[in-house]
Parts: sequence; structure tokens; C-alpha cells
Amino acid sequence: MMPAPIVDAAQPRGLRYGLLTAAAGPLELPPHALASGVRFRPIGCGSAHVYPITCPTDDPADKTFDPEDAYIEADSSAIYATLECSRVGTSPAEMEARVRERLATGEQSGAERLMAASLAAGAVPLVAPDETSIRSVLGELEEWLYGDDGAAYGYVGFLHTPMRFANYLGANGLLIAKGPLWTTHAGTVVVFGGGYPDDGTIYISGNVTVWRAADVNVPPAQDTWNQATNVFELLAEREYAVAYDCAAASATFEPEPGAS
Repeated sequence: MMPAPIVDAAQPRGLRYGLLTAAAGPLELPPHALASGVRFRPIGCGSAHVYPITCPTDDPADKTFDPEDAYIEADSSAIYATLECSRVGTSPAEMEARVRERLATGEQSGAERLMAASLAAGAVPLVAPDETSIRSVLGELEEWLYGDDGAAYGYVGFLHTPMRFANYLGANGLLIAKGPLWTTHAGTVVVFGGGYPDDGTIYISGNVTVWRAADVNVPPAQDTWNQATNVFELLAEREYAVAYDCAAASATFEPEPGAS
């Protein structure tokens, strides 16, 4: 029998919903930041105060003066994909295209892993009144981010959850579609990320920004031949940096067995 013919694969419909859908960016990572990362002065940190107006005097010395917001630092990391393949029946251009495709498939999950690590390092731990209720957990997180007893954040925040929690939020009527985004009823953007840890942790944060290098680095295929194994070892990588503004908190959601 004749071997099956090789045909072109159907193109995927597009990247899944995730951090690259919801975050600001991806913005271009400046060339000199590829190794050092970026620093920026956040917009929206800090809060306002209330001062009673009394006549005939209004003494500025009686008002509270807050310090300037500190710079936020976002380290850069390389997200990469690899491919081992034989040269038989494959051109260098085809090999390089395949490893680029592999990176395109996985780099959003890589960016989400970077975001999860940053959140875990800086988030304030909270305990919801009922950890088995997704409404209770989200209410605790949003009250902390926007309320005066918490971060008092004045702009739209971000919730970060593993993918399976999308079903809990949807089944409980907690999601609203706004264009390409999902939000809560309070307007908080919800990011369902395949790269977030699936351990029951839900994070909330200020605005999220993603930077990435303009180009994907792929060394020429002819330079990647491993003489010991007689295969080509291809690499595709791109530098990323991720950051959230001002504040972050976490809470644990532990659904009861069988809960929808």
C-alpha cells in the first residue's frame, strides 16, 4: 500500500483566553531591558483623604501628605520551546517554522507562570468567611482591593484563577462578557490561566501589564545539529516581563465535593 500523503494541518482558531487576552500589552520590551527587565512608576496607587471644610480657615498643615509611589520592578525571563528532529525529509526552514509554532502554543502559559510567581511573592493572604463558596471568596478579594480597609484601589482590578474555576464562576452567575473579556459584576477583569497553579488559590491585583521582546530568537537550524545523536536540536525563545500595579491579595477556594 502507498503511504498516507502528507497534507497541511488546519490552523487553530486562535489562542485560548488568558493573560495575553486580558492584560495591558503585550508591550514591546526595550532592547536594553531584555536582560535587566523594566522599572515603572505605577498609575493609580495611593488613595485620597476626606477633609471637612470649615470657615473661615482651611489650613493645609492639617491635611495628610502621602509619599510618592515607589517604582515597580519587573524582571525579564526567557520563555522558550525546543524541538528535536531528523533532517530526513525536512528542510531547515520547515524545522525553524515548527519550533516557532511550538513556542507560540506555549508562551502564554509561560507568561502566566511568571505572573503567578510574582503574585505569590507579594500577595496579602486573606481568609474568606466561607472558603467553600466562590461568591464569598470573590467578595472578600474585591472588598479588600477596592475597600478603604484594604488597598483602596481606584481602578479596575484583575482576578487570576486556574482554568477550572471558570465553570464555578459561570455556574454561579458571576461572569459578565465585555467584548473579549470576562469580568465580575463589579467590573474586575477575570483571567483564567492555564499557567496559574491549580491549588485552590485565587489572586486579585491592580492593573496587569505584559512586555515581550519584539522578535522570537531562533538560531539557524544548520547550527543546531548534534553530531553525537545525529539530530537537530532547535530552540525558539522570547523574553518576557510581567507586573501588577500597587497591590495583590490571595484567598483559597475549596469547593465541596460534587459542588457545581
